[in-house]
Amino acid sequence: MHQPKISVLILLYNSGSFLRETIDSVLAQTFKDFEVLLMDDGSEDNTAGIIGTYQDPRIRYERCPRNFAGTFNRGLSKAKGKYIALFDHDDIMVPNRLQVQFDFMETHTDIVACGAWMQEFGVSSNKWLAVNEYDQIILEFIDRKAIYMCNPTLFIRKESIDTHNLHYKEGYYFHADIKFWLDIIKIGKVANIPEILVWYRTSKTQTSKQTRLELQKTAEVVFLELIDYLFFRIDDNEEVKSLLTKDVIPVVKEMTELSFFSNNIYFSLMREIIEGLYKNGFINLKEPFILQS
Repeated sequence: MHQPKISVLILLYNSGSFLRETIDSVLAQTFKDFEVLLMDDGSEDNTAGIIGTYQDPRIRYERCPRNFAGTFNRGLSKAKGKYIALFDHDDIMVPNRLQVQFDFMETHTDIVACGAWMQEFGVSSNKWLAVNEYDQIILEFIDRKAIYMCNPTLFIRKESIDTHNLHYKEGYYFHADIKFWLDIIKIGKVANIPEILVWYRTSKTQTSKQTRLELQKTAEVVFLELIDYLFFRIDDNEEVKSLLTKDVIPVVKEMTELSFFSNNIYFSLMREIIEGLYKNGFINLKEPFILQS
């Protein structure tokens, strides 16, 4: 049986409105050696009917019980490609997206996953110009910037997923993707390609707009996990560790809890502290954490 070079993984839920445009943009790729995994998370509209009109043998469709994380993980397990390209059910790939990311990963063997830039269309037209280098991605992650990695552009080695059992964790709900990025950042280098490879659809009804405040609040759990993890990995300088863990961090946390600081200020302070530690050689953000053990 032929093993495709790339598995394009798309989660579906009531995707009928824009799904045909999405699928057509994948099938129109200049890179042809791929499969399309359409994992349906319990749709109740005409999603299945639309998919049924396609005869391309590269398309694989599976209907799953409603379980966001479980459906995604089933897609990961079924992927046959050397690489997995994530994509959203209402976005559009530029024609050379798969070729650009495939070539990048083939020539950058130290990178476990790459993203790229995005262009919004629909109700807004912003550009998502993500930072490119590994250390800067980590710092942007700490500061909760939305452009450290753009999920619909993520392109990851399947071997890394299998070796490290990477998957969406239950209990993180719609920010399971952010936890997934954090797990990837821990096990290997990531990078962003400074090129727009995905057109990201924006609408008044999309989940991210309807639940923005709730998502922002619950996602902070993941950002706090990274901060704690980084402080744990500070080089063995007892004076610096003691100052941070006994004096600085507890005071900042307490003042935030007492509303002296907003959460935005708290995370900005944490970024400043970690960036200072990095610049002064107390922590290494150039190499994956797992390789520093």
